[in-house]
Order: sequence, then structure tokens, then C-alpha cells
Amino acid sequence: SISLFTASWATALLAFSAWIFVLLLGRTRLFRGTFVERANVFCMQTLPGNIDRWLRAGVSDALVGRGEALWLSLFGRRNPVFQIFAIALYLLGLAVFMVEAAPLIPNRYVHGWQWITIILTLA
Repeated sequence: SISLFTASWATALLAFSAWIFVLLLGRTRLFRGTFVERANVFCMQTLPGNIDRWLRAGVSDALVGRGEALWLSLFGRRNPVFQIFAIALYLLGLAVFMVEAAPLIPNRYVHGWQWITIILTLA
């Protein structure tokens, strides 16, 4: 039987995958007029507009303006600090993979030829 912990992680992973699917493919011609497009519009237009309205109603406009300026300075244009952080995070994940998982390949579940797909995925 599946434990509650495993089931909740599987549900969270499925929900996250569905969210990414909606964000990436919701505006394509294939999903025009479907639930996927409506979910994309909700996530990309309706929800951010509502959050902005709720914030402006709950806190001062000056504080919201400072938050917007901070957001734009971090993510609105090329930011070397953010880029260095993203590259460091990628390299750290790659190092953890190489130290922890790479010595275990090949094994009963992952064959040696699958290094091709591992390298293509990491590249």
C-alpha cells in the first residue's frame, strides 16, 4: 500500500506539472477555447491583477510601489546577481548528482546506455 506521505508528494508533483503545463501551453492554438486556455488566462492575467488590487487595498501605495521597484530590479531585467545565483544553483545540483547518483549507475534500474539521456538532460 502507498503511504500518505508518498501519495501527498505524488499529488503535489502532479499538481505542479499541471500548473507548468497550463503556463507553458495554455496560449497555444491547440488549446484555444478550452479549460487549459481559461486556466492560463486566470493564472497570467486575472490572478496577478486581483493580487495587485488586494495589496493596494490592504497596504499603502508607497509600499506596493517599493515592492514593484524591488521586483523589477531583481527580475525585470538582466541581473548579474540573479544569473550568478541561478548558475551556482545549477552547478550545485550537478555536483550533488555526480557525487551521490553517478557512482550508482549502471545498476538494476538504470542501465549504462542511459548515460546518453542523462548527459543530454544535464547539458
